[in-house]
Amino acid sequence: MKIIKKIILVCILVAIHSKYKAQNEFDVLRYSDIEHFGDARFNAMGGSFGALGANMSSLSINPGGLGVYKSSDFSFTPAFHLNATESKSSSNNMGTDGKLNFHIGNIGLVGAFNASNGWKNVNITIGYNRISNFNSAISINGKTNNSFLGTYANEINTAGITAGSDIANSFPFSANLGYQTYLINPMIADSTKFDHVFKDSKNIKQITNIETKGGMGETYFGIGGNFENKLYIGATMGITTVRYEYNRMYKETAEESDTLTEFKSFTVNDFVKTSGSGVNLKLGLIYSLTDWFRFGLAFHTPTYYSLSDNWDTRVTSEDKLGDKLEERSPLGAFDYVVTTPYRFITSGAFIVNNHGVINVDYEIVDYATARLREDNNFSSGADFTIENQNIKTNFQTAHNIRVGTEWRLDPFRFRAGYRFMGDPIKSSFNTDNSSNIYSFGVGIKQEGYYFDVAYLLKTYQTQVPIVADYNDFASVNLNDHYITFTLGFRF
Repeated sequence: MKIIKKIILVCILVAIHSKYKAQNEFDVLRYSDIEHFGDARFNAMGGSFGALGANMSSLSINPGGLGVYKSSDFSFTPAFHLNATESKSSSNNMGTDGKLNFHIGNIGLVGAFNASNGWKNVNITIGYNRISNFNSAISINGKTNNSFLGTYANEINTAGITAGSDIANSFPFSANLGYQTYLINPMIADSTKFDHVFKDSKNIKQITNIETKGGMGETYFGIGGNFENKLYIGATMGITTVRYEYNRMYKETAEESDTLTEFKSFTVNDFVKTSGSGVNLKLGLIYSLTDWFRFGLAFHTPTYYSLSDNWDTRVTSEDKLGDKLEERSPLGAFDYVVTTPYRFITSGAFIVNNHGVINVDYEIVDYATARLREDNNFSSGADFTIENQNIKTNFQTAHNIRVGTEWRLDPFRFRAGYRFMGDPIKSSFNTDNSSNIYSFGVGIKQEGYYFDVAYLLKTYQTQVPIVADYNDFASVNLNDHYITFTLGFRF
């Protein structure tokens, strides 16, 4: 199991330190794993609206819900997101951290217009929904007997390089940074081999801080209709935006009593920034079989993302006299295209007179169909055959379930929901990448306006590399807390 985990973590580090491209299958997974957040009513009911409709955020699930609107609507949702993490490494290194973020969860407008020939109304919409959050902070503190600098020395020795200029040309994002800051030096006994300044040190203090920022949002344009109050259909075109930042600070500090090295500490700072946009199409319908049951179907095309990465690495060394040296890598840049998986959603809603509703969504996402390729306007000649084969081999079809309910005690509404997000990575990796999301909320609805509040808790796990070459990783438990407020007007 640890060997497989190490392979995964090495892939992540390769994405940071590669000279020519910083993209792999895990980047594809990041932009394919959509969670669908939005207005407070939607969040409180677990995002389960596929057969109900008449909700701004539900249009990102089933556009058929646009046809359910009988009046025009405007809503606005500010959201607060608190990420809390607790980590434990294979060497029992521990750490806790967290990050608070404010963003817009939803803003949208629906215009309802009367129609004829069996069509009760035709509706158009424009809006925005938050579909993923990347904000997190992870801290891991402990001690090690195996310095990260060994990976730099091994890199040079394996390549058989002996000249400083060759090191700079071959490893501008990694070993050269240690070489230029005098952390990596030729051996005294054999000047054709290299070693590092912490090679004999023990109980080295080790700190890893990882902060990620950003998210994905979808601006949508749509049209829908209501035929005989039985069939509701709709279609939306979505324009998605991506903003992702990765900041990693790794620091090692020798014990004060360590006389085997002249250096006090060193720090490695990794930075990656991704930005871009994509486009998709969604089709959906809702059919009212009886007064108490509705059935929904929706299909999402793949989203075609055009993305740009920028990354660099900076190493700082400090000796015991307080003198510091710093070396920064060149700025890496690469443009590429990600194609996410298609999605099928089926839904069923039970309507209990005017007392309440229960909705269930079942979503299928085949992550093995995602793909990565170089942007046609970028001429580096990068080949993603291996990465795409890894996607086909290691990713799988995930099954997502959303359940939500709402009960009325006029003018109040009481809501609760649950989501299960299936594991996109095959079980042979012995890691659980699924997540559970629990939610509840309350709202008040009057003739011309409504106000809703929701709380959502997401629990999940991940694996974070500390020094992947030494199979040093951390298991991290993450809890995401969301609070959203929605104010809406119907007219």
